[in-house]
Amino acid sequence: MKRAVRMALSLQDEPFFQSMSAPVMGKVEAFIYHRTYEERQIVYFPDDPCDYVYWVREGRIKVTRVSPDRRELTFRHVLPGDMLGEECLAARRRRDDYAEALESTTLCLMRAEDFQRLVAEEAELARAVAICLAQRVMDVEEVLAETVFNTVRGRIAAGLLRLHKRRNATGKVVLRLTHQELANLIGSTRETTTAVLHGLREEGIIEIANRRLTVLDPVALEHAARTG
Repeated sequence: MKRAVRMALSLQDEPFFQSMSAPVMGKVEAFIYHRTYEERQIVYFPDDPCDYVYWVREGRIKVTRVSPDRRELTFRHVLPGDMLGEECLAARRRRDDYAEALESTTLCLMRAEDFQRLVAEEAELARAVAICLAQRVMDVEEVLAETVFNTVRGRIAAGLLRLHKRRNATGKVVLRLTHQELANLIGSTRETTTAVLHGLREEGIIEIANRRLTVLDPVALEHAARTG
């Protein structure tokens, strides 16, 4: 069950808000509240109204689109500091995908009409949104290039490497990720993804146990992402 919570940490601890001045943060915080979601709980469904913008404070969200013949494409994992739901800026009225919590997750929420007004009024917020969207465009272009030019092994390694880097850590990084979730994320089948992961495990690059994937050698993983 989703429930509203109060967070002890300031929003300025979050990367998205760190560059904003105190007056702007005061306006932002006046319209934001927090809500927790349990693992596998849906944040929004296809055809829901685009009535909120979200920032992830803790946990992880996947965003998935379903085709008319019920095939699924998971095109994004949203991690702490990320924003989602900003399509309201493009006057989209209804969602065309669904968002699901992959673990216990805490989100910041702001009503779409408040977000639209603040973006129009506050240049600092508009700049943060522009930077966020520019980074997402670059990420999409990178994934598209990998899909066209890389082998499945290279795409899987690149996907793992992106998640590893997003954890802002070096050395061992543990990712809560099933084979199917990774397959959906890079556009492969579960069987092929499992075979590639077993190969990476045999090479000592990763470790797999209990729905947890540990990156043991990020340098070798980067090499696999480049060379396939």
